[in-house]
Amino acid sequence: MKNAFLLLVAIGLALLGAALAPVFLNDPGMVHIRVWGWTVEMSVLVLVLAVLVTWMVFWLAARLWRMPAESARRLREQRGLKQLEKGLLALTEGDWVAAERALQKSASQEGRTTARYLAAAQAADGQDAEERAEYYLEQADSGGRKTRFLVELTRARLMVENGRYDEAVTVLEALQARRKRHSQVLELLARCYRELGRWQDLVKLLPLMEKSGLLDEERATAMRERAASASLEQAGDLETLQSAWQALPRAMRKQPVPVRAYAVRASRLGSPDLTESVLRTALGQQWDPALVLAYGDPAATDTNKRMKQCEKWLKDHPDDSALHLALGRLCARDELWGKARHHMIRSLELEPTIGGYDSLGQLLERKGELEVAMTCFRNALRVSQGESPLPLPAETARLNAPQPEGSTASAGSE
Repeated sequence: MKNAFLLLVAIGLALLGAALAPVFLNDPGMVHIRVWGWTVEMSVLVLVLAVLVTWMVFWLAARLWRMPAESARRLREQRGLKQLEKGLLALTEGDWVAAERALQKSASQEGRTTARYLAAAQAADGQDAEERAEYYLEQADSGGRKTRFLVELTRARLMVENGRYDEAVTVLEALQARRKRHSQVLELLARCYRELGRWQDLVKLLPLMEKSGLLDEERATAMRERAASASLEQAGDLETLQSAWQALPRAMRKQPVPVRAYAVRASRLGSPDLTESVLRTALGQQWDPALVLAYGDPAATDTNKRMKQCEKWLKDHPDDSALHLALGRLCARDELWGKARHHMIRSLELEPTIGGYDSLGQLLERKGELEVAMTCFRNALRVSQGESPLPLPAETARLNAPQPEGSTASAGSE
């Protein structure tokens, strides 16, 4: 760029000289200079040429004088860049020791060192050398506003990677106050809020993440549902659970994820009957196997009402594995053994699941059929490990016989 500029200047001066040449040929002009008793006479053109020649001589002398120092500086810069490249490659490979050594040598050379010290801090952190990492971060902070932001962002990132979420939140919140839509800051801050269980703070952060393009509407909705579920799961008593549930937006109280979280928490707090209408309403709007299983909670006392509702749903969903399992659990709760076994077996025929085998195993164990029960428990373990279940013993074939409708009384006598 500099050489091109000088070339343009030279061309411009040549053109100017060509334009003025006819003028000086007709009237070259005279210049008289008296210095210390000496008198010098020359034309204007000769004076201009003398000045240019003198300037060129001094310029060449200065360049020759600076050439050794500039050559040495360029050599140091080249060595520093080679060490920087070596360090960054080692950092990518995870060779923290080699990376730190090379980056340290790179940073000792002249030139800008902020990026080199930041990379060295990451290499030191990879070796669990927190003191050295902090030293490099301090060296990288040269005082500029942008540099301080990058240093603090790197410090926060290292804290997050090391699980120091409480410390990282303080740094990230300060950075977010300065640059509200910075993508890295928002992502790290959202991760800290998730890890610390600060779901309300995460929900407040989601609009900014959407505006910054970090989340689409689907992911943002999923995170809101997860936050709502977490607030319900953390309820320590029934009053707190009800307050948290009522605090959710009306639309959220119809979504499967928070509804299931509410149902599970209510059951664990000993009040599963509170969830019957909530689950039934949610399933009426959106069919979801997880909600069906929650509806078939055997801890509920209103099992008769729930069984009747499940039998209504069964007309529209005859091949739904979760619905058969839920109905089987409710029948077992009321000691309708035959009907319970029938629906549990049908559930497993449609889809072998851990819950299905475990529920059938418990039922058969209560009926004294220990061999088949043990096979069911083993199958539950195999399914949990991704293995195919073992076939049940031949005597369970009789359980597959279809149950006639309205056989509740006879099934219960089995």
